[in-house]
Formats: sequence, C-alpha cells, structure tokens
Amino acid sequence: MNPKLGNYFNNENREDFCRKHLVRGAVLRTFTELTKPPKIKLFVIWGFEESIDKTGLSFINSENRFSRHTILSDLQYPLRVARNRFLGHDSFLECSMIYETSLAKIRTFIINDISVLIGNISSADLENAIKIIRNAPTIEEKLKMRYGF
Repeated sequence: MNPKLGNYFNNENREDFCRKHLVRGAVLRTFTELTKPPKIKLFVIWGFEESIDKTGLSFINSENRFSRHTILSDLQYPLRVARNRFLGHDSFLECSMIYETSLAKIRTFIINDISVLIGNISSADLENAIKIIRNAPTIEEKLKMRYGF
C-alpha cells in the first residue's frame, strides 16, 4: 500500500493546511456517527463555533431521500459533477438540516489524513444552498444564526 501524501508533511504543516482549507463550503469525506448506521459520508462545512467546539454541516446524498415529501424534497439541493469535480456522480445537498459535531474531531480527521478534505462546492452552489438554508423552516433559528445564515 502506498503512503498518503499527507504522511510526508510534519504535524505543523498539516495543521496549517487544516487552518487554510477548513472553510465554509469545504467538502469532507470521512466516517460519521451522525448517520444511522454510522458510515463514511460526504458533507459540507457551514461554519464553526470555537467557544463550544462545534462545527455545522450538511450531508451530501447520492439521491433525493425525500422525493415523496414536497417540503423536504424542496430542501434537497442538486449538486452536479460538472460544477463539483470531487463528486463521483450527481448528488443532493441536504439543506433541510444543519448537523453539529465537534470542531476538534473534524480538525483531527484532517490533520491525521488530509485526503479527507476533497474540495469545495462551487461558488454558485454555495450561494444557492445558503439561500435555501436561510429559508428552511426545518432548521432552528439559533443554528442559522450560529453558522451565519
């Protein structure tokens, strides 16, 4: 097995990489316990709350899980491979929820393996997803405010 590129960098370089690239719209592919069952997922980072060690994120799904529920279906934003080269196929960004997890845990994932950070959603998709989340009736206002919506 070939070593990962990140293995060639010292911890300080990996921490610097994490600081520079962990931004709103960053996409990670890593294991999460926020799903049932826990599994490897793609997700978009929305923001951070350092004082309470929280990161806000939304999952990218391979299909619209809510196609029969009009309100929830409208909150699934289509992400196309043509604008998001890190995707293996056209997908959907779940804008109906903002999940929270530990900021320290996300940073540790990246520092331990920089390849979990696979890209950023396109600026047009980022703008459109932000508009959907701002108006999403399924997300608490305090979460919207915490992550800048």
